[in-house]
Amino acid sequence: MRGIEVAFLILFVGTLASSEPSAAAVPAADADGWHSWQVDEANASTEMCCFTRQRGDKSRGGCNLDGRNISFSNHGDCSAAPGTLQVYVLMDAGRPKDIRVLSSNCPVSADADITDHGLVSSDDNIAWFRTIIEDRNLGHDVREEALFALVLSESDAAYAYLDRLLTSQ
Repeated sequence: MRGIEVAFLILFVGTLASSEPSAAAVPAADADGWHSWQVDEANASTEMCCFTRQRGDKSRGGCNLDGRNISFSNHGDCSAAPGTLQVYVLMDAGRPKDIRVLSSNCPVSADADITDHGLVSSDDNIAWFRTIIEDRNLGHDVREEALFALVLSESDAAYAYLDRLLTSQ
């Protein structure tokens, strides 16, 4: 009987080690710095980017994620194919400090490396943002940015969640 228990333990540990993390753990609570992932949602708003104005013309200048003065627009030349929304989250001391949602074609820069978590399903994206929205220990601004991110995803599931939030008040 002891051999079977050891075999199951090895199988269990092997399964855990090879399994993909869920988006609820992306980014992990202990992973500080900028993190990014792309949302797999067909209806996502994919035109958000940073722009600069020069002599009345708006041009895509890209986003410095660490910049203080960022101007966002949803009209410009960086829109991506539907379903390619890019999420950026700055984690500090294990907590989200800043959230940006942009077109996947919007060029970005940051003072430090950006950890890319790849493509995330709409359901996993919503699950992660729900943990932020429902954490009353987080600041109002970051919770508001999480709500805005869900709106930009234009997901039916996100809208259903937002509807439940509004009707429960």
